[in-house]
Amino acid sequence: MKTVAIKQSLLLLSCLSLASCSLLDTHQIKDNNSQIKVISNYEQVKDCRYINELVGSKGHWYTFFFISNTELTHASINDLKNQANEVGADTVYIEEHMGFGTSVTFLGQAFDCLNR
Repeated sequence: MKTVAIKQSLLLLSCLSLASCSLLDTHQIKDNNSQIKVISNYEQVKDCRYINELVGSKGHWYTFFFISNTELTHASINDLKNQANEVGADTVYIEEHMGFGTSVTFLGQAFDCLNR
């Protein structure tokens, strides 16, 4: 009976280990998105063409133990840049950062500053 309990425990541990690997996926920046500027000074975008509101977010309550706050922050910014690229923006103005302890969320606005 003790052997069965050990085998079940090992099976459960193996399943949890494999499942946790899928949790570690963070937003990667896509090609050419590294050219998108992320700024927090509105003066830099006041003469630019506004495009859209953006919400960059990464993290869930179940990833808290697996992904550092720094990685969550970078992934959230990458999410913003990817979204900005999709709407044709070259600059993202970050209005607000919301940290929840288990996730990072940025509220931003996408702008086109090259073609004013």
